[in-house]
Amino acid sequence: MPTPGTRRRGHAVKRALVIVVWAGMVAAWGFGGKRSDVDVLARVGTAVARQTKAALPDASRVAGPFVAFRPGDALPVEERVRVRIRTDKDTGGADVTVLPGAVPGEVRLRGIVPTPAGRARAVELAEGTVGVDRVVDEIAVPER
Repeated sequence: MPTPGTRRRGHAVKRALVIVVWAGMVAAWGFGGKRSDVDVLARVGTAVARQTKAALPDASRVAGPFVAFRPGDALPVEERVRVRIRTDKDTGGADVTVLPGAVPGEVRLRGIVPTPAGRARAVELAEGTVGVDRVVDEIAVPER
């Protein structure tokens, strides 16, 4: 079943194709084109629409990975923090586990990071995450 966003995209593609075909027909008519030119443009527009629709990915493949990001289906705060730390280029190589705190809005960061800067960055990312009120830092940095 198509999602509302998929339907909107489909309507937008159809509208764009109709505009392109219409503009081509007007141009052909305005430049003294023959009636057969308009018919050819209409056939070309129909073929382009068919091929464009066939080239678009299946709605289930597009919507599947993004289901967790629909409004109203927000990720838990611990997961949002974990994703931010894992995907940040400055905390690469960090082995940080994000756990819920004792109270709502609190997260605990546990694990090992290679540098003190990585530790500070992980805490900074956690503190900057929506829904986090307090961060308990239990991250270790190996001595060198």
